[in-house]
Formats: sequence, C-alpha cells, structure tokens
Amino acid sequence: MVKLINLLKEIQGSPKAIILAGAPGAGKGYVLKGLDLGGLKVLNVDNIYINMLKQANVSLDLKNATPEERSEQAKQMTAANKEFKGNVSSTIEGKQSFVLDGTAASVKQTETLKTELEEAGYDIFMLYVYTDLERSLKQNQDRFDKSGGEDRSLAPSIVLRAWASITQNYDIYKMMFGDNFVSVANTSEDEKLGDLDTIVDKYLTPFTPKGTKPKDAKTQARSDKAKEALNQQVNLLLKNETIQNIINNSTSKEGAQSKIKQFLS
Repeated sequence: MVKLINLLKEIQGSPKAIILAGAPGAGKGYVLKGLDLGGLKVLNVDNIYINMLKQANVSLDLKNATPEERSEQAKQMTAANKEFKGNVSSTIEGKQSFVLDGTAASVKQTETLKTELEEAGYDIFMLYVYTDLERSLKQNQDRFDKSGGEDRSLAPSIVLRAWASITQNYDIYKMMFGDNFVSVANTSEDEKLGDLDTIVDKYLTPFTPKGTKPKDAKTQARSDKAKEALNQQVNLLLKNETIQNIINNSTSKEGAQSKIKQFLS
C-alpha cells in the first residue's frame, strides 16, 4: 500500500490542506483513521490546550469544573489559541501540507482561513462529519472517564452550541468548497431523543455550573436572550429537513477516504 505521505512528497506544486468540520464527538478522527496519513502534519488546538491544563494541574473534566477551575481553563484556552495560531501561520509560511483538526463552527473564521490558504497557493479540502446531537453530547460526557482522565470533557453547553453551528453550516460549506468537499454521517443506531427539553434534562442540567457569581439584571437578560435564541435554533434543526438532507448527501467512511486519497494524489 502506498502511503499518502509519500504521495504528498511526490507532488510538484501546490501544498494540500484538509480542514475537518464536525461537532465534538462526531468521529472525525475515526474517519481519518482509515487513511494512512503517515507523517502528514496534524494541527489541533485541543492538543495544546490539554497539555497546558495538565501543566497547570487543572482537571480535564471540564463539565464538572469549579469556578476557580473555569477561570484557569479560560486563561489556558487563551494561551492555547495564541500558540495554535502561531503554529498554523508558520505551517502555511513553510508551505507544508497539513490536516486542521477542529470543528469549523465559525463560518467567518473558516472562510478567512480558506482565503489565506488560497493566497498562499494551497489546494484545500473539507471533510465534514455529522453526528446526532445526543451522540455528540454522550461522547463528550464519557470522554474524560473513558480516557482514564487523559482527554477532556467539555461543558455540555459548549457542545450544544457547537453542534448547532456546525449543523447549520452544512450547506454553506458544501457550496464554499465545491468538489473538494465530502461529508460522512456518523450517526447512532440507537433510538434518539428528539425533544430538546429531554436532551437538556439528561445531558446539560446535571452539569449546570455551580458557584457562579450572580449576574446583574442587564447581563442576565442578555444571557437569557442568547439561550432562548440557541434553543430555538436547535429545535428548528431537530424538526426541519436539514439533518435528513445532510444524511442523504453524505457518503460512507470508505467513500470519503477514497475521495480524500484522490485529492492528496
């Protein structure tokens, strides 16, 4: 079997960038695992963030964090993002081919990166991995314990927000990347909860942050408004045809791997 890294070395011309899109727990790594990427550089802010949390002696069980831990986590996330941006910039400057392992929750940031890569002479591909909201929340909830404390579990409210943004971004990304786009639906075989209130009660309510300082009336009103807008967005996604459209237009893991190999070769 020819390793993809060897194919990349034979390429005369444009470096390659693969951008991953998908909610936490979607299974992006699972899809990539079937590809022999060899020494292809993988950029992931989580790796930096997790190392920084460990060095700061902060638990990776972020869903159960104390107020003090949440404050330290935010500080380390800022530092991790700064280092990550430097790594991405130096990789692009060096014309190195790479995989960007993230969520692509922000269309604006993804579009800006795509433009920067195009200006630097890159060929760009997006692998979009969809998963059910409940599966995303469950995978996140179990991640810390299943890893023996070596991997992080995010606050479930962050997972909910990311899932909503990424699911809503599907058509935008499909149009943005054109032929260099493939999606995989990594969905659960089990019966899924379809009611947001039930999902919230099961996966978010048990991890409601404790010990938070009371908000003033204005701040609380903004928070309530944002929460209501997010709930409306998620409810709409759960009830309209967006999800079925993603599933219908997705390919198998093997199909996605084949398309990525073609892109890299």
